[in-house]
Amino acid sequence: MARKRSSFHPVRLTPRRAFSLLLLIITLLGGGFLLRGKVVSVADGDTLTVFTDSGLKRIRLYGVDCPESAQAGGPEAAALTRSLTLLQEVQLEVLDTDGYGRSVALVRLPDGRLLNEELVRQGRAWVYTAYCSRPVCLSWKALEHAARAKQKGLWSRRNPKPPWVWRAQRR
Repeated sequence: MARKRSSFHPVRLTPRRAFSLLLLIITLLGGGFLLRGKVVSVADGDTLTVFTDSGLKRIRLYGVDCPESAQAGGPEAAALTRSLTLLQEVQLEVLDTDGYGRSVALVRLPDGRLLNEELVRQGRAWVYTAYCSRPVCLSWKALEHAARAKQKGLWSRRNPKPPWVWRAQRR
């Protein structure tokens, strides 16, 4: 009796597929949902618009707060975000929706870095502790401390004002 040949063909696990599989597992275990899209505009350091398969999405970066556009350090934060993301395909891990209807997300750059983290590392954002409760926030606080010690970005200014304080004073 002849054996029936199996039609099963194993899928080769490339590094890209392994990374995608890992992100899927993380998402299923309690992370947000994942989207891909191209950044089409940057409003300021922590707000951008991404064109996805489901249309335009306004994105607010999770866990960080950049100086406002009219605030000292704001234009530099926006310029960094623009240089890292504009017209680039990014991956979004959407965690929430804010009071303005924006998707709150972790934004992964094409090279794998997190935009949220990179802004803190380069001294262009504060860790927004009032809205940063994930374990990654602890490592971001260490990056913020290191940027302060090296006087990088906004930390090169004398007594930089946190954006939430600046906004409250403008009301």
